[in-house]
Amino acid sequence: MTKVIMKSWREGMKKVSLSKLQVELLKTTLTIAKQNVDRLLDGEIVVLEIEQESIAVEFCENAEKIGVDCLVMDSVLA
Repeated sequence: MTKVIMKSWREGMKKVSLSKLQVELLKTTLTIAKQNVDRLLDGEIVVLEIEQESIAVEFCENAEKIGVDCLVMDSVLA
């Protein structure tokens, strides 16, 4: 299990794109994806547990392009 930590967001972050990324890549529901975006906007750190490391890395790379400051951590090291 790999963790993606969404630490903060940058000016111009694309909220809808971040929700869509979660739904399409992580197969979360739209409700959960929107809750994660709202929590991030409220200044909370959002931790996502993702089964495959390759998907976690892809998610983080795309989230960075959207305007999210995030990092990938292997659960074994966390």
